[in-house]
Amino acid sequence: MNNKYKLIIALSLLVVFALGVIVGVLVDKNYQKKTKPKPAQRQEPFPTMEVLKKELQLTDEQEAQIKDIFKRSEERFEVFRKEVHARLKQLREQLKTEMDSVFTPEQQKKMQELMERYIRQQRRNTPPRREDKPQDQKEQNLKKKGE
Repeated sequence: MNNKYKLIIALSLLVVFALGVIVGVLVDKNYQKKTKPKPAQRQEPFPTMEVLKKELQLTDEQEAQIKDIFKRSEERFEVFRKEVHARLKQLREQLKTEMDSVFTPEQQKKMQELMERYIRQQRRNTPPRREDKPQDQKEQNLKKKGE
């Protein structure tokens, strides 16, 4: 009889210990998820107008000139971005044409399906890029920088 009670006590302690470990692991995982630092917001590549005005102690005239410079610069960047995208589109079309000349019609169709599937997958896994923002969002950001 005595051995039976010793076995029950030993098994009970083992079960309590195992439950303690399991609960500890679960609590630790949940606690870590809640307290993980959130990814820092992307820092602006250039100081905002507010920062420039404060740090450099700009006069109203200098501020107006800097805003005008920002506006012209943003327009030049937009033109450049459109040129780059147009050139990339040409290069992709050229690549597709050259590859299609090697493929059979059936392979061309399968390649098109493969590319469409790949593009859908990439869009799901990639956060929106800056140029993917709606136009009115871009204008709002420009106004914030220029103010």
